[in-house]
Amino acid sequence: MSKFISKQSVAIWYALTALLDTFIVGQVILWCFPDGTSMGASLLFILMNCIPMIVAAVFSLVLSEINSLGEYFKKVFLQKESSLSWILAFFIPIIYYGISILLMNVRFTGNSLLAFFLYFPWTLLYGGLEEVGWRWFLQDHLSFSKHFIPKMMVLSIVWFLWHIPIYQLPWITAGSSNYLIFYLMILGNTFLFGALKEYSKGAVPCILAHMLIDSLAVLMLVQSSLPQIILLVSFEILVSSLAGGCTKIREIELYLFRWESVIFTL
Repeated sequence: MSKFISKQSVAIWYALTALLDTFIVGQVILWCFPDGTSMGASLLFILMNCIPMIVAAVFSLVLSEINSLGEYFKKVFLQKESSLSWILAFFIPIIYYGISILLMNVRFTGNSLLAFFLYFPWTLLYGGLEEVGWRWFLQDHLSFSKHFIPKMMVLSIVWFLWHIPIYQLPWITAGSSNYLIFYLMILGNTFLFGALKEYSKGAVPCILAHMLIDSLAVLMLVQSSLPQIILLVSFEILVSSLAGGCTKIREIELYLFRWESVIFTL
């Protein structure tokens, strides 16, 4: 990236570009395919969900953060991740649905486990790949603050605004028709996925966690009871903030360890 362009400027322009592109594609769908039953509507809907990833690739190339699409693919999808990042990827859906069950804020759909496995691959295109843009690219470029919580708050607002054109499509069902509750759901997941990214090099663990949450929705749906949602999100923010803070502590420990090694070798 050019030394004359700050990460913060990149983050702002990236967010605006992704939001605008998603809005434009959404309007094209509404004008050309209002019933949502045609192949064109399905393809454009997939495009909407992939816009954060596509824009991240374009920005990375233009800013010379990567030299080719091959390098982009490797950095995003082929990183060697730690065992902890994979454990956290599976633990996040447990937090989201487990706490909701304990709060008695879940409705079971009655679908079989087969429905989960059949729907799971589709969630890669219908939500998983957007993590490349939000977590792998934007979270890394939100450098206005070294603190985890302010970064997640900003990211949650961008992510929430991005969803609005998608949920304006008449055949798409939002997590809640109440935008306050829907934002709170977005906020909680922003913290969970953001904490996971702190332990990940690429985007695959975040993609997996996102896909699991979306796929499990065919078996159980988190309801829109505001008190329970507030408790759920509060727990998510607390756990994620502690996890996100631990990465900074670990970085400091590694830094001190390196200096100790240098001193003892002198």
